[in-house]
Amino acid sequence: MLKSYRKMFVFVVRLVSLRDHSCFSRQRGLCARLSITIACTLLCVYVSACAVIQKLKMPSVARIKGISEGFEAGIIVRTETGRVLSFEELLADLEGVQVVYVGEKHSNQAHHDIQLKVLKALYEKDPTLLVGMEMFVISDQHVLDKWSAGQLDEETFLNKIGWEEKWKHDFALYRAILDFIREESLKVVAVNVPRPIVEKVARVGLDGLSDDERHQIAQEIDTSREKHRSYIESAFGTHESDEIDVFEFFYEAQCVWEDSMAEAISRALDNKRMVVITGNGHIAHKFGIPYRAFRRTNASFRTVMPLAVGTEVDRDEADYIWVTPTEKLAVWSGLHPGPPRKPVVGIRLKTLEHVKGVLIVDVMPKSPAAEAGIKPQDTLVAIDGNPVSSLSDLHNAIAGSKGASTFLFKIDRQGRLMELKVQIKRTNL
Repeated sequence: MLKSYRKMFVFVVRLVSLRDHSCFSRQRGLCARLSITIACTLLCVYVSACAVIQKLKMPSVARIKGISEGFEAGIIVRTETGRVLSFEELLADLEGVQVVYVGEKHSNQAHHDIQLKVLKALYEKDPTLLVGMEMFVISDQHVLDKWSAGQLDEETFLNKIGWEEKWKHDFALYRAILDFIREESLKVVAVNVPRPIVEKVARVGLDGLSDDERHQIAQEIDTSREKHRSYIESAFGTHESDEIDVFEFFYEAQCVWEDSMAEAISRALDNKRMVVITGNGHIAHKFGIPYRAFRRTNASFRTVMPLAVGTEVDRDEADYIWVTPTEKLAVWSGLHPGPPRKPVVGIRLKTLEHVKGVLIVDVMPKSPAAEAGIKPQDTLVAIDGNPVSSLSDLHNAIAGSKGASTFLFKIDRQGRLMELKVQIKRTNL
C-alpha cells in the first residue's frame, strides 16, 4: 500500500514541475494549484500511513506463559487463574493479607504510579500501615523518621540520607510516594543493607566479612533453595565484572541482600500491615524477599508486579501482573510526563574519606566525560569553582544549573591539577 502512495505522490510532484501544454494558458494556474493540493493530500496520507506502521511495530501487549492472550497496558491479571481484574477486585484481595509487595523497574515512572495508587488505597483502609522501602539503608532509619514527622525539607533529607551515593536513581521518580508518606506521617521502614557489604560478599564470599560487617546483615542466610539458585545463575551469565567471577560468592551476596531485607521487615512488622516497595527481581517467583520474610513471620502476603508491554514472564512470577507502557512509550504517548531530564556525565564515582574530592572509578566510552579527557583514577575536586566532596555535590552543581550544558571540571591527576570542559548530555531515562 505504501508503494502505491509513494508512486502517486512522485507522479503528482512531477506533474507540478512540468509545463502542461494541454492546458490553455489561462488554465495553467488552476492546474498547478490543483496538482499541489493533490500532492499535499497524498503526502499527508503517506506520512500518516508510515506513522501507523511505526506504531504497530511498538510493543502493545505483555504475555504470561501458559495464557494464550496478550494483555494491554492498564490490565491487572491474577496469574493463578488468568482472569483480568478491576483495581477494586485487586484491592479486596490485598486487604486480606498482612504484607503486600509491589515491585518496580526502578526507572519506569508508571511502576511508581502503581505503587502510590496501591499505597493510598490501603492507607485509606488502615492508617497504621507501614511502608517498607528497598531504597533506604537500615542505619538511616532515624532520618526517615524525621522525614515522616515533617521535620526535614527535601534538600536536607536527600543530603542526610545520602540519596545520590546510596540509591542513585532520579529522586523525581519517588517524590510523589515520599511526599504522600510525609503528608500522612506514615512510618517508613528502611530495609536495605550497605551496598559495599553486598559487593564485598560477591567478591570474596560471606566468610570474608569482618565481625562489624557481619553484624550489619541478617544472622540467618539461606543458600539452600535450588530454584532460587538457578534463577540467580541465569542472571550471573549476563553479569559483567572483572572483580566478580565466582558464582557461589555472587549467589551468597544475593541471599545476604534478600535475607537481610526480609529480616528488617520481620522486625518491624509486629501485628501491623505493610506495603513493601522493591525491585521486581527481589519478588520474582517469591523466593527472594517474600518467602524469606514469610519463614520468619508466617504473615500472609501477596506480590504485585508491574510489567511493561513487550515482556513475557512465567505464570508463577507474581500473584498479580499489572501491565504498564514501556518507559519510552509512556513518555511518547503522553500517558504521563516522565521524570525530568537527567544529566548524563558518564562517570562512576567513589567518595573519599579525609581527602578533598571524589574518586572517578570508571569512565563510560564515548561519554561527555571521556570526550573531555577525564580518566579513571582522576579525582574530581570542583565543578565551576564549587568544591565536590560527595555525589550530592556533583548532582547539585549540575542539576541546579538551570539548563546549562557546559561545565568546568577541576581534576587532580596524580597531584597535577587541571581544568576540563565537559559538555553534558541530558536524558529522560
